[in-house]
Order: sequence, then structure tokens, then C-alpha cells
Amino acid sequence: MEAFRALLVVDAERFSAHRDVDLRTVHEEIRRALKTACRKSRLGETWENVRFMESTGDGILAILPLEAAPALIDPFPRRLQDALAAAAPRLRARGLHLRLRAALHMGLVDDERPEAPGISAATIDVNRLLDAAPLRDALSRSDPEVTFTAFIVSADLFAAYVAGGRTKLRESQFTRVQVRVKRFDRPAYLYVPTPSALDEPPDGPPDEPDEPEARRPRPAGPAGGGVTINGVTISGDGAQNAIGNTVGGDFLQERR
Repeated sequence: MEAFRALLVVDAERFSAHRDVDLRTVHEEIRRALKTACRKSRLGETWENVRFMESTGDGILAILPLEAAPALIDPFPRRLQDALAAAAPRLRARGLHLRLRAALHMGLVDDERPEAPGISAATIDVNRLLDAAPLRDALSRSDPEVTFTAFIVSADLFAAYVAGGRTKLRESQFTRVQVRVKRFDRPAYLYVPTPSALDEPPDGPPDEPDEPEARRPRPAGPAGGGVTINGVTISGDGAQNAIGNTVGGDFLQERR
């Protein structure tokens, strides 16, 4: 049954730069950091009982009760920053690194449907937010020894919980940005719990979106892009409705 939910998706910066043998370790560190941050945000039981959680290879997509939204906005980002900072020396000693981009959104989702749970416009939108250039820049232009995570919050979530006074954070602690990814073109709000800046741009090419197997494009299907969730790909042109929510296209579903 559809219900309004809070959506969280995280993605590791330069995940594919690690050796193949280390990818599982880094992914397990992502899960450990999220679990620790939830526990220290009084969301431990909520995280343990989440109905929908899926690995994206270089990150995690989770759908939580809407009641978790205020804590996900604050203090969860600060607690995640702390957990990643605490893990950094141990990872660095093994030649590993972990910094996370994170996106928060809310919307109608059916996370209990036996077939293709979690597929909705909201899950597509939160992944578009995660791919926003301003969010990537927030990490790539920060000191990697200081800033370990950056968050982007959808305009809907920001209006209801930050501007609405339902968290301790002030509106002035966020930066309004425009997110343009494929056909997604909406405002959102950037929040970096521990900001920093590099004196010079980072060496090497800019951080490009990793394409783990769960996100790699599948053959066939009309043009227009798509999102894969729980092994089902939605793609196409125009507008269609999937589980009561509008998504892009005459959609094609493919199960792995």
C-alpha cells in the first residue's frame, strides 16, 4: 500500500577507484557508518526494522517511515560525519578512503508490494538529487581530511521540516541550488555538516558517477533514460504511471 515515506540514498565518492578486492570492505564500511549514525540519532530501531533497503553497489537506498524525517535532517548528517571521521584513520592505514554524498526526499512509495517494491517517482527523484553537480562539488572542493559527507535535501522536505521549524537547523545553514539531471530540473538545499575548502582544485579528473552493475544501462527499451530499483528497470519517453506515481516514459520493466 502506498504511503508517504522518507527516502535516503548515499553514494561513495570515487568508489570505483579502489581495487576490486577492496570494494566489499568499503561497502561494508558504508553500512557500518549508516548504522552507527542512525543509532546515535535515535533511529537505531527504525534502521534495524526498515522494510526496504537496497545496495546500489557504491551506496545504499533506504525507505524509512516519514516520522524519521526530522532526525534524518538533524542530527543524522552530523552523526554520519562523525562516524566517517572516526573510521578514516583505520581505512587510511589500509589505503582506503570513504566520503559519502547523501540525498534526502519524501514522497509516496509502496515499500511492501511483493513484486517490485519501492518503485515510484519519489525513488527516481531522490536518485536524481544524488547525482546533482552541486552535491558532487561540495565534496570534491572540500578538504578530504575534514569533510566526510555532504547532504542535499529536496525542496519538499526542506519546506516541511526546516522552513517549517521541525528541526533545530536554521534555513541559513543550507544553500539553495538548482538540480539539473536528465529531465529533472528542480531546486534543492545543500547542507554540509563540517564544511571546508581546498586552496586549489583537486588533481585529476572530476568525480564522475560510478556505474555499479545495479545502475548500468540495460539493452533494449526506448531512449530517455531510466532507473533500476530492486532489479526492475523503468525507462522510456513521455509519461507513464508506475505504482500510482508518474515516471518518465513508455516504461519497460526488466528483472535481473
